[in-house]
Amino acid sequence: MDEKNVNQAHILPPKITKNDLEQEAASKRGKVLYWIKTIIFLLLSSFLVSFAAHALIKPNEFTIGGASGIAILLNVLSGGAIPISAIVFAINAPLVVMSFFFVKRKFAVVTASHIGLQTLWLLVLENAFPNLIIEFSANGEKIFAAIAAGLCIGVALALAFKIGGSTGGADIVAVIIQRKFSATSISWVLFALNCIIIGSSIFVFYDATQALAYNLLPIMMSAFESYIESKTNDGITNGFHSAIEFRIITTKPDEMAKALMRELSRGVTAVPATGMYTKDEKSMLLCVVSRRQVVALKRVMKQIDPDSFAVMANVSQVLGLGFYNAEV
Repeated sequence: MDEKNVNQAHILPPKITKNDLEQEAASKRGKVLYWIKTIIFLLLSSFLVSFAAHALIKPNEFTIGGASGIAILLNVLSGGAIPISAIVFAINAPLVVMSFFFVKRKFAVVTASHIGLQTLWLLVLENAFPNLIIEFSANGEKIFAAIAAGLCIGVALALAFKIGGSTGGADIVAVIIQRKFSATSISWVLFALNCIIIGSSIFVFYDATQALAYNLLPIMMSAFESYIESKTNDGITNGFHSAIEFRIITTKPDEMAKALMRELSRGVTAVPATGMYTKDEKSMLLCVVSRRQVVALKRVMKQIDPDSFAVMANVSQVLGLGFYNAEV
């Protein structure tokens, strides 16, 4: 082969196979589905936060943490002259700009999109649906507003976290502080910021003609809303894939492992162990099961080795075959 043909051979494109085309098509479908999911989650999450603030929290005279909580308090103090949407945007706009310098770009972009949509939803609700409020007249019934708001915002947070962002406000401040002071816990920063916001609500909703218990009601409702919000977010983010881990110390590892795999269809891992008091050689079996299989596992232990010793612990999330295959 002469030099010309050799050079041409080197520049020939690689042969594209059917498998390559299928992989490329699958990759494109995956990207399209990812963006569809991201847009749907952004729209739903931002709407839920806006709806909770407009229809549930403000009419029932309590607040929440973050920028939305500050916006509600300032709106009440101004007698409704300053719209919640304007305050939310004014608080979040500089924080979003700062986030591009301190946090990952994806987090900043998703959070900025969420804040923009949240502001738009609030504008729509305030102007097109001003009477769309769910107000409970009796003090004893107001707790239902806190429950409903906690559920809405808990779902909104989980959806925002699923697509790599947040609902803005205090979340951005906490992340920036944690980046600057690495020893600081984000959860504690958020807790402190939200306590300040919620605690100040007693002065905003204070009524001198009412008893102390009545004036403490906004704080108690805000705290209860935060609890429901946290539990809802946790349940959606981790709870559906939670499980129980068993560490079983036994002298019959083979029999126990076979029985567990046969009865529960779960994998078992054996780790050599030594009893430090008796110096006896034993095995520690590791097995992760769903909550509904706990009773069956205990029954197997009792049947195979009544003298076995086990430690069980809650596992917030399990990834892998038999449980949950996370999207990459």
